[in-house]
Amino acid sequence: MLTRQSLKPVAAAVAIVFTLFQIWFTSFGVLEGTQMRADFVAFVMVLIFLLKPPYTPKDGRSENLLVILCDLCCCVLAIAIAAYIMLHTDEIMERMRYVDDIPETARWLGILAVVLTLEVTRRMTGWPLVIISLVFLAYAVWGDMLPSALKRMDISTDMIVECMYLSNEGLYGIPTSVACGTIFGFIMFGAFLEKSNMTNIFMDIACLVTRKSRGGPAKVAIFASGMFGTFSGSAVANVYGTGIFTIPLMKKVGYKPTFAGAVEAVASTGGQIMPPIMGAAAFILADLANVPYLTVAKSALLPAILYYVSLWFMIHFEAVKSNLGFIDPELVPTRERVFRRLYYLLPIVVLITLMCMGRSVSFCANAATLSIPIIALFSSETRFTFKSFTQALVLSADNALMIGACCACAGIIIGVISLTGVGFKLMAAITDLAGNNLFILCVCLMVICIILGMGVPTAPAYIIVAALGAPALIKAGCLAIVAHMFCFYYAIISVVTPPVCQAAFAGAAIAKANAMKTGFVAAKLAVVAFVIPFMFVYAPALLAQGTAMEITVAVITSIIGVVALAAGMQGWLLKKTSLGERLCLIIGGLCMILPGLSTDMAGIGLCLLVLLVQKLSGRPNLHLKEQENA
Repeated sequence: MLTRQSLKPVAAAVAIVFTLFQIWFTSFGVLEGTQMRADFVAFVMVLIFLLKPPYTPKDGRSENLLVILCDLCCCVLAIAIAAYIMLHTDEIMERMRYVDDIPETARWLGILAVVLTLEVTRRMTGWPLVIISLVFLAYAVWGDMLPSALKRMDISTDMIVECMYLSNEGLYGIPTSVACGTIFGFIMFGAFLEKSNMTNIFMDIACLVTRKSRGGPAKVAIFASGMFGTFSGSAVANVYGTGIFTIPLMKKVGYKPTFAGAVEAVASTGGQIMPPIMGAAAFILADLANVPYLTVAKSALLPAILYYVSLWFMIHFEAVKSNLGFIDPELVPTRERVFRRLYYLLPIVVLITLMCMGRSVSFCANAATLSIPIIALFSSETRFTFKSFTQALVLSADNALMIGACCACAGIIIGVISLTGVGFKLMAAITDLAGNNLFILCVCLMVICIILGMGVPTAPAYIIVAALGAPALIKAGCLAIVAHMFCFYYAIISVVTPPVCQAAFAGAAIAKANAMKTGFVAAKLAVVAFVIPFMFVYAPALLAQGTAMEITVAVITSIIGVVALAAGMQGWLLKKTSLGERLCLIIGGLCMILPGLSTDMAGIGLCLLVLLVQKLSGRPNLHLKEQENA
């Protein structure tokens, strides 16, 4: 009998072909760009229809045979959609866009392509992104009925279909181009690292470094999640990948379940802003901002350091305040074991070296991936077998499904914005609301970014807000890299911002904690991430834009500022802080984070005042008092 389980071997074979096809194309590039994107989307659709049922059967019942047959028909349609592009490429390239009539076959295949894209996106990520896409499509179809301020120009259904299916502005636009070219290479790199067991070195290094630090397991989460997250590209996947180890450890030494889940969520989210790889959206950022990816990585480095410094001290002050213990010595590897396995990091060295040499990002990813099986030969722990190698190929394809579906779906939104000009209308409305005030403009964009990012994966969330928000910031005088990084940060932070905070919900599930409480604790821990984008709007030196002296001063004052902010948020510096001391630390921290000599001096003054008061006050240290009583 035909079941979903019986389709898995077929799906595995398709996944292997998909990955090999991607390697072949990115290495030799023998297909025209639109053909490659169409094939990429077709592979993604086929695999999703084979593997992901449209709904979960209730009461453990087996899936209806008719549903499986419908999915197989959808697979055939997905192949037909790509085949038409492959067979008629020359005709599509030569036609006069929006002037020549669309062939009847292309019209129906275009409509089907949009419908199937929405369905596979729903199966992978749920309804939020689909609903946003449907709203934009509705605007494209019926926007002429709206009031004049929002009314779109005259657009026919054929123009919408042509934009979505027969151009590089819709389904096969920039998001899909980056997904099938650059992002897939890094997804494959992460899959091969995972299947080689080389990623174990991240956890070992983290345990060794934090072995003598109070509340060590939470600090393990920072190192492990930060390093692992830079390859996984998904905050939620990262939470599950490292959280199953770090969250029980945190609870064991005394952290509250909500705090443990929140720490893992925030640490995992930061992996998407941590060079050298960052998340999938970073490669799209490089394309949209028209800058080399290496420039994006360099610009992201200092804000990422501030993010993790802040989280480290948030955790440290919580651990000291709560008098929490250390990591179990049995879980700490010996120095000799770690040093003996440091060569596991060589693939990352290969990747960074090639990037610094100026080679293309796709080439760097493929070369680094190729180095993994070679380096893995030196240990039986990491050596690939035929089975593990094919599993790595399958995992590469499987990990690309969500980003592939989301990028194609985001292409619908970008296509509508391009076709109707609604982006200019929204940008004008935002600019009018803010007036000439850059701060109000940034606040408006922050709110829009966070709202649009709720429940939506980072890459499509960034694409949406960058299309609407980045031009407004550039018009206000910001550099392109600054404007896009601003949108990029808030699209990422939306996964730990209540009420829809997917990374925090994942951490809460592992910690067996209240999901919403975990979300609010995560937002508190990530408070610096809400401030950092404003910092580099007013001080581009934090994005490595400026002289060496400007960058150095900005880094030093900002690091002191985030430490003061962490102390104020957690209510602990040298000892428990009073309400007045907390306010001074928070205000002082924000002053040092903001650029300018006067604000830096004011911030340093407030922080020194708190330090002096705590040193001279006779207020006892709670933990010393507890030890004396014991």
